[in-house]
Amino acid sequence: MIIIMRRMGWAVFVLVVIALAGYVLNRGIYIGYTLTSYRVGDSTFFLKRCRYLHLNGADEVSVAGSFARNPPAENVFCPALKNSK
Repeated sequence: MIIIMRRMGWAVFVLVVIALAGYVLNRGIYIGYTLTSYRVGDSTFFLKRCRYLHLNGADEVSVAGSFARNPPAENVFCPALKNSK
């Protein structure tokens, strides 16, 4: 009886891990960012786009407040999981 309960415990654990991995990959895991510079007249502006990994590939999302004159890498952070739309 104890052996069956141990096996069921491992099976439940594996199912929970698979469900959690599916949820996280469906939402999107942060894998990095790209920083693009744009010249407008004499000024240079920077746009930070966060990259997220999904089950069907990667996605880039602009961060609110990331289009600025100074490089926003230090003061604008990307969330670890992509916000749902």
